[in-house]
Amino acid sequence: MFRDRDLALRALGTLLPGAAGERLSDHLTGVLGGARARHAAAIAGAAAAELLGDPSAGTEVARRWVAALALDDLDACRAWAHLGPACGDAAIEGRRHVPAPGPAVFASFHLSGGLAIFEVLREQGFSPTFLLAPAPAHEGRYARVLRAVRLGHLARVLARPFIETGPGVRHELERHLDAGGTVVALLDVPEDAVRLRDRATVPLFGRTASLPVGLLRLALARGLPVVPFDARVAQGRRTVRFHPQATASEPADVLRALLGTMEGVVRERPWDWHAWLELDALLAPRDR
Repeated sequence: MFRDRDLALRALGTLLPGAAGERLSDHLTGVLGGARARHAAAIAGAAAAELLGDPSAGTEVARRWVAALALDDLDACRAWAHLGPACGDAAIEGRRHVPAPGPAVFASFHLSGGLAIFEVLREQGFSPTFLLAPAPAHEGRYARVLRAVRLGHLARVLARPFIETGPGVRHELERHLDAGGTVVALLDVPEDAVRLRDRATVPLFGRTASLPVGLLRLALARGLPVVPFDARVAQGRRTVRFHPQATASEPADVLRALLGTMEGVVRERPWDWHAWLELDALLAPRDR
């Protein structure tokens, strides 16, 4: 989405106080992006209006989506630079839905502001990690730098920053859970982005999606809690919100329960969902 010259804007926004850096990012991201950013925003807005059946949501996505992506990257830069409040100091909503520390799965979508979940869980006594997919082929410099920033931050604050996907990943997940660890999972993963074989075909916004359920299968087999969450950043403040646990006897049904919660989150703040330009990869075509 962004180009190399946007790195200077992220660096400047990182050095400014939280709300000021956010305002600068909001204002200049569109200016630097020019026609390219406006075109992407228009496509994202049209996709949101159609998928959600809500023209007003499409308008908000077209107006705010590019800035939300930029803010998510700015938030990662601040966390990496250790400037401003720590991610672990984020406000917590739905605290009653957080289980006792121990093995668990916390699930969400790719939403702006989600990086704070790791330190929030650590502060609550959990030992979180996540599944790291290989970097996309031909990844540009901007994306490489932001990937390094996020991984650098997590390497500093987590005992086990990530588990790489690929051969042996199930065994590594089992070891981590059996040792009392927690896994943070992002569910909105197209098949061609991460090669995970254990998937289920489920409804998502009235269409069908093939999404991974292997981790949910491990959680069910161990009787572990599966908790949906979302997060946001506004005015230099981070918030992490936990939702009621997803309960069912089959992995696909747990996934359906999680998706029901996450659909509500997307409808509430559609501009924060990263996937608007990836719907063709994530969802099957709508039946005509």
